[in-house]
Amino acid sequence: MTATVSWEIEGQTGWIWINRPEKRNAMTDAMWQKLAGLVDEAPRMGARAVVISGRGGSFVAGADILEFESTKNTPSAAQASFASVDNACRAVQDLPIPVIAAIDGFAVGAGLELAAACDFRLASGNARLGITASKLGITPGRAHIARLWEVVGTARTLDLLMTGRLITAHEAYAMGLLYQIAEDGNDLREAAGALARLLAERAPLTLSWTKSTVRRLVTESLLDRIGDDAGDATVCFATSDFREAVQAFKEKRPPIFGSRAD
Repeated sequence: MTATVSWEIEGQTGWIWINRPEKRNAMTDAMWQKLAGLVDEAPRMGARAVVISGRGGSFVAGADILEFESTKNTPSAAQASFASVDNACRAVQDLPIPVIAAIDGFAVGAGLELAAACDFRLASGNARLGITASKLGITPGRAHIARLWEVVGTARTLDLLMTGRLITAHEAYAMGLLYQIAEDGNDLREAAGALARLLAERAPLTLSWTKSTVRRLVTESLLDRIGDDAGDATVCFATSDFREAVQAFKEKRPPIFGSRAD
């Protein structure tokens, strides 16, 4: 099945659909690049609000781990691959119109990073969210950590990043990560569409100013202090722990880490 990222216009709402259901919508570098381009097109398409969602009962189950062997086999390759995810998430964050993540099923790893870059996150009751980098011997870039910290705070950010556990929609709602929970996928689409229509009725310059100001107050001021490049994060891809994690994923077994750097 061909992996796609595509537009659908519904009134003044732009829907961006991620469609790779056989892999729970795990994203390749090419898909991240496509996503960034579609986000940038939103104002030209006449959209006043954007919803990002996934086909087939999943949002985004992270980046494609099997692609890591070719795209993240060295720190320089990892830097380029990281840029694909970073550019897509920054395009979402910087878009001057509201962006809603409609999360059905898995929002894991880079999938949760994408959701954190959105202005609103809605989920179905069966959603599972988390960042499993600690199970892969890698780490998110600073910008992604900053966005997560902005939403859930220090203790919960450390919990999610260090344990790598997946949380339920109700736990995510309790910690402020979700704006609303819908019963199932159909209800989720209706809830996300209703919020998008409401936002599309509001003054667009007010929404744009509000969004950019809130982002500057928190995320950008934080990144001014710590930097947002992924350079220090990509050194993880040169370790034996990372190679062991990918091999264990392929063999469907738990990884055995030894904290060895080459």
